[in-house]
Amino acid sequence: MVLHFGLDALILSILGKQPINLLCILAGVVVSLVMLITTILLTLVMIMIWRTPPWLVAVYFFTFFTMEGVYSSAVLSKIPEGGWIPFAISFILAFIMFGWFYGRQKKIEYELTHKIDLGRLGLLLSEPGIQRVPGLCFFYSNIQDGLTPILGHYIKNMKSVHKVTIFTTLRYLLVPKVAAHERIVVNKLGLEGIYGCVIQYGYADSLNLEGDDIVSQVTDSLQVYLQNCSSCLTSEHHEVQEEISAFEEAKLAGVVHIRGKTRFYIGKNCSWFERSMLAFYEFMHSNCRSALPALGVPPPHRIEVGMLYEA
Repeated sequence: MVLHFGLDALILSILGKQPINLLCILAGVVVSLVMLITTILLTLVMIMIWRTPPWLVAVYFFTFFTMEGVYSSAVLSKIPEGGWIPFAISFILAFIMFGWFYGRQKKIEYELTHKIDLGRLGLLLSEPGIQRVPGLCFFYSNIQDGLTPILGHYIKNMKSVHKVTIFTTLRYLLVPKVAAHERIVVNKLGLEGIYGCVIQYGYADSLNLEGDDIVSQVTDSLQVYLQNCSSCLTSEHHEVQEEISAFEEAKLAGVVHIRGKTRFYIGKNCSWFERSMLAFYEFMHSNCRSALPALGVPPPHRIEVGMLYEA
C-alpha cells in the first residue's frame, strides 16, 4: 500500500512538472522502506505462524535487515528534498488504522465487562412475560467467554426468545486453513433450546458458508453432537430424541439471523481524545457493511438490534 501511494505521488509530481531528481528520491524512499517493512513483517510471520526454528529466523533477519537498513539510512537523508511525502501518507494511514483499532478495543472492553453469563440468562428467561416463540435463531456474538450484552437488551425489549437459539461466533485462527471437520464446533449451554457455535477460519480460508449453507452445516453438526450425546448417555436417550425433534420443528418454523448494531454514547466524562477517536471510529463504522451480507444471509432473514455502548 505504501508503494502504491508512493507511485501515486510520483504521478502527481510528473503532472506537476517536478524535477526528475524529486522522482528518484520518492522512489528510493518508498522502495527501501517497503523492503525493510517486509523483512520485519515476514520475521513475525516466521515466528508466530510458521514456527520456524529461532536460529534460521535470526540468520534471515540479521542478514536482510542489515543490508536494507544501510540502504534505508542512506535515502533518509533525502527527506528534506521531497522524501517526506511517503511518510506523510503513511502517517495518515496509521492514524486511520489506530482509530479503528482504538474503537474496536473499546467495544470489546465494554462487551467483556457487561457480558451475560448462563446464570443471568436463566434469570432473564424465567421472568414473567418472557415467551419462547417458534423458530430457529442464529444470534451472532463477538465474544466466546460469555454472551453479548445485546442479548439482555433484546430480551428486555422484545420480551421473547426463539425456542432454539444458537449463539454463533466467527473465529479466525493463526493457521493457514482449518480442516473441514474442525470448522464448526457446537455445544449445549445447559439451558433448554440454547446452544453455542464457533465457526473457525484460517487466514487463507474464504467464507464458503453462504445463506442456507450456514443453516444446513451448523444444524447438521448440532444434530451429530446431540446424537453422540445420546449414544454416550443411554439413560437420557429419550430426552435427546425429543430435543432433536424440537430442533427440527424449530427449523421448519423459520430461521432468523440476529446481530447487534452498536454505537457509542459519548458521555460528558470522556476526554477530548476519547471523544475525537470514538467519533472518528463511528464515522468509519457507519460506512462499513455488516458481516451478514458477506455470509450471504438473505435480507428477509436478517434482524439488527441497535444498542448504545456507553464510553
